[in-house]
Amino acid sequence: MTEILCTLITALAGIVVAVLSVYIKRIEDRAKEADERNDRANEVRKRESLLNLRLTYAAVGLSMVCANALMDYKNNGNVELAYQAAAEAKEEYNNLMQELTAHEVGK
Repeated sequence: MTEILCTLITALAGIVVAVLSVYIKRIEDRAKEADERNDRANEVRKRESLLNLRLTYAAVGLSMVCANALMDYKNNGNVELAYQAAAEAKEEYNNLMQELTAHEVGK
């Protein structure tokens, strides 16, 4: 009788351990998926932040060059360069927004 009881207790402990192992594995898988989603979101935020910095830098450069040109009453060629930099940064930003929108729509 004691042997049967010991065997049953051992079997029940094994079942509990197996159930807990499956449960813990599911929790770990969900945490890993959440980490991967967060990593992707962080990468997108990083790209967007860098593009925003580039846009800001281009806009400030364009503003300064325009102000200098207005103060000197002449266009010294820097306006075209600053305008081109601002236009390229704007186009990159628009491309990123289209890419992100397409990715969201494709989900």
